[in-house]
Amino acid sequence: MVLFSLPTFCQINTLPAKIELKSSVDRSAVPLNQEVTFTIQVSWEGEQSRFMITPVTPPQCENLEISGSSSLNESTMEEGKTKSLKTFQFVLKPMQTGTGRIGPVQVNYIDNVIQDSSSFSTQPVSVQITPAIKDSQSGYKIVLVIAIISILIYVIYSSRRKVRKIAIPREQGLEQEEQQPETPEEKVIKNLNEISEQLQQGRSDDFSRDIYRLLTGYLEAKYQIVTSGKTTNDIISSLSNLDLSPEKVTRLKEILSTCDLIKFAKEGLEKGRYEQMVEQVRKFLEQKG
Repeated sequence: MVLFSLPTFCQINTLPAKIELKSSVDRSAVPLNQEVTFTIQVSWEGEQSRFMITPVTPPQCENLEISGSSSLNESTMEEGKTKSLKTFQFVLKPMQTGTGRIGPVQVNYIDNVIQDSSSFSTQPVSVQITPAIKDSQSGYKIVLVIAIISILIYVIYSSRRKVRKIAIPREQGLEQEEQQPETPEEKVIKNLNEISEQLQQGRSDDFSRDIYRLLTGYLEAKYQIVTSGKTTNDIISSLSNLDLSPEKVTRLKEILSTCDLIKFAKEGLEKGRYEQMVEQVRKFLEQKG
């Protein structure tokens, strides 16, 4: 998955068959060295099997280059009725400053109930491309390196002045164990277990926010990257220089993007879907590379 942010431009079309099309971009202006996400969402009342939505063709763009795409199927409950959603997203990279244009995208569908087929299209979208902004991450890394070196010097100096093991009476036959600090993974697992317990008690209002904060905090502690004020796409881009497997990065991207969808659509998921996301986080932490 990729990032879904609060739309700055949104078009909505509704057809007689009660199928609705929304299109949006996550920002109306984007710096030259960042990316913008174009989202298309098709929704209807009923099960996923009611309509078959064919894969959409990538939009024709001016001054923008497609660097990634994804799709997601979701089902939610609203006032006792099932609502189905299919979301397509395109990540666009600016080519030069000025105006970027996203052409219309045609969405084709088949109504499996009345055996009818039709299509509808999104409206063209314009995005302003501003000059590149300086990434503050380099300065952050320098400060972080200095802090780590200072801590290491302090630890080495302190370790030479104290005894590592505490003597205890021989008759007890025990050795005092040195307490090891929790790893970033252990801290996340502990908090994840608390979130899972809240789900079992039926509390899921803050689920997407808690999972998102849990993972971004883990990334900062584990890989020393800045996540505050960044979109999901920016966070994933920050991981490009690290020795992480594509599978692990893809899993992380899917989790954070699903959190974004829940947050901005302001619609909950079924309990089983929440539990699946918890397991996805566990697999991400256990995955090697």
